[in-house]
Amino acid sequence: MRGILTAFLFSAMSLGGQNAPPSFQTLSREAEAARDSKQLDAALVLYQRALKLKPDWDEGLWSLGNIAYDLDRYGECAPAFLRLAGLKPDSAPAWTMSGLCEYKLRRWDAALVSLSHAETLKFEEPPELARAARLHLALVLTKSGSFERAITVLTELTRMHRKSPEIVVAAGIAGLRQPWLAAEVPEDRRDLVFKLGDAMAAAMELDYKEAIQKFDAVLEQYPQEANVHFRYGAFLNIQDSDRGVEEIKKAVELAPDHVPALVGLTVIYLKKEEIDRALEYGERATKASPGDFSTHIALGRVLLAKENPAGAAAELETAVKLAPASPEARFSLASAYARLGRKQDAARELAEFKRLESLGK
Repeated sequence: MRGILTAFLFSAMSLGGQNAPPSFQTLSREAEAARDSKQLDAALVLYQRALKLKPDWDEGLWSLGNIAYDLDRYGECAPAFLRLAGLKPDSAPAWTMSGLCEYKLRRWDAALVSLSHAETLKFEEPPELARAARLHLALVLTKSGSFERAITVLTELTRMHRKSPEIVVAAGIAGLRQPWLAAEVPEDRRDLVFKLGDAMAAAMELDYKEAIQKFDAVLEQYPQEANVHFRYGAFLNIQDSDRGVEEIKKAVELAPDHVPALVGLTVIYLKKEEIDRALEYGERATKASPGDFSTHIALGRVLLAKENPAGAAAELETAVKLAPASPEARFSLASAYARLGRKQDAARELAEFKRLESLGK
């Protein structure tokens, strides 16, 4: 009530007893004055009134959004920042704040869209805002089930800003492949989440000795956790492929349909040129999760190595249907078409690969 009365007094003073409604210049000046004097409720009302007169006032949208965010009025800050992002599509801060507001509203799909835009813009914004954007992008990716991509984002964040308790918990949740926020972790899983996340964060910081010690400690306490074996194996594969394969196989023994482990083994054996083993795990992966584009890419690449371009093309066409924005799927499909002599199709897929790659740079 006090904020509304204050806004009314500001407007009454500007009218000077006249009946004419206040101009945009008057309202914007009063809004900035209210903001600067920490009269946030009044400022919010004045910014809203000014923006009705000039909807494309970008500075006003930024101020209104920030004030609404500070007041925990996320339903008002989200549309303000989204409108600002529409006016200034190259503004990473606008997309970031839009994503943060949507995150607070638990609208995960909308938050993912906005924060992914900020990622496309390379998070070109003040460091603290960029850090918040990366962290919340990882949280939303985990919530939506994109665990591997979330871990990639957390790795970038850790190497730029070093690990923090937030990163450790987020990494542990993503490592267990659970769509949880920190507050949603069941009590009986909190210890595992923190210890796995701590080991993963050490690996993200490239502290190999500490990471190995921490992974070994986690596995000693939780030997039946397939996801811990997989994460350890993925880490070990960087420097000791044989030992890494051993751990990833343990994950498959414990969870026969563990798709990331099956895909990982497919890729590893393909690189080792052990094609029959790669084919075995590639076929198991697609059977376990036919709706996962990564399984079809892995199997398609194996079939190319087996000199079966027709079979490879079929798998890779499925991958492109499932994930049309995947550069890897497009490039692999172009290779299959080239092997089949389908020059126009190969050129089309290669052009799309180059376009998608340019978007990610």
